[in-house]
Amino acid sequence: MGAVARHGTGTAVTRSERLRPIIADVADRRLDAMERLYQLSSPKLYGLCLRILRRPELAKSALKTAYLKIWKGARTLPADLDPLYWMVCIVRESALETARTNEDAGESWEPFEVEEPAEDPLAEGTHSDQLKRLLACLGTLSEERRRMVLLAFYDGWSREALSVYFDAPMHTVNTWLKRSVAEIDEQLSK
Repeated sequence: MGAVARHGTGTAVTRSERLRPIIADVADRRLDAMERLYQLSSPKLYGLCLRILRRPELAKSALKTAYLKIWKGARTLPADLDPLYWMVCIVRESALETARTNEDAGESWEPFEVEEPAEDPLAEGTHSDQLKRLLACLGTLSEERRRMVLLAFYDGWSREALSVYFDAPMHTVNTWLKRSVAEIDEQLSK
């Protein structure tokens, strides 16, 4: 998928490894690092805001708010958390908050109420046989496809957010998800 870049040495470097030192410099309050981070990430993250808000002026405002949160929160980014995942979450939340608080957002976002949050099946100490089978099937997928499936169906990420995170067009994300679900379904039917 799009999350791996190649360096001249022939070794693969993930986008996380590329972003982590920049985020560390941002945490040290280096403005040049923030500018570099913005240049690297803003086109995709702006696209995510625009897909949620559907109005350029609102998307720009939400993105600005998100980058302020990234600037302030860079010092607290856990070492084991993927920086791009963290940034996408901040940007998505900023866009949703802009939609919630801005009457001009119109039909761009329609909130819905959740009466009672669902229980987390993975948080329980024991797992049903069905869940064990599903987890075994997930384990057969590549790491990136497994992560995409979990982000989409477990964490509730939109296709737009997945498109940004995996640096792939939305139709490609949809194709990968369909193939992954088909593989899981085939394994479960055995």
